[in-house]
Amino acid sequence: PVVTSIFLASGCYYDKEQELYGLNCDTTHVTYSSTLTNIFSNYGCLGCHVGGNPSGGINLENYTNVKAVANNGKLFGAVNHSPGFVPMPDGAAKMSSCDINKVKAWIDAGTPDN
Repeated sequence: PVVTSIFLASGCYYDKEQELYGLNCDTTHVTYSSTLTNIFSNYGCLGCHVGGNPSGGINLENYTNVKAVANNGKLFGAVNHSPGFVPMPDGAAKMSSCDINKVKAWIDAGTPDN
C-alpha cells in the first residue's frame, strides 16, 4: 500500500509588535509627570542630563527643558536611534519599543505639561 502524508504547517501572524511579543503597551495615557519622568529615571538619563553643565547640552531636569528638546526633534531622534542623532541611552541598550512609543505619543500629543 502507498502511504501519503500531508504535513500542514501553520503559524500565527500579528500586525502589531505588542501582540507578537505579548506586550501591553498603553500609549493612550502618557503624561510628562509620570510616564516621561519614569522613563528618564529608569534609563538613567538624569545621571548625565541635569545641572549646570549637562551632557551634550541636553538638560532633562524639568518640563520646560524636556519640551524644548522634544520640540527640536532631538529627544525622539536620540531615543529612537535615528540617523544623524546621538543614540541614547549612551553606552546602553536601546530603550524598549514600548517606551519609545510612549515618548512619541507624548510628543505627538503636543508635549503637554501633564
